[in-house]
Amino acid sequence: MLWPAARFRVEDTGMNGKLHGTCPVCHQGDLISISMNVSGSELTFTTCHLCEAKWWYRDGDPVPLQSVIGSVLSRKA
Repeated sequence: MLWPAARFRVEDTGMNGKLHGTCPVCHQGDLISISMNVSGSELTFTTCHLCEAKWWYRDGDPVPLQSVIGSVLSRKA
């Protein structure tokens, strides 16, 4: 392990709309963001290339992974 385990869930880490730059969890990795349109909403997936922390945004607002999965599954039904 390169650094101590976080004492919080990554989804709870405040990104403050940050989609580029340095990871707020490990403070070392670069952020990578991918945007897509799903069911009329813009979904953005952001991850740290170093520690693999992950965040999802819908129309610019942070959302939990479960709601993203629900959006995609309801679209397929």
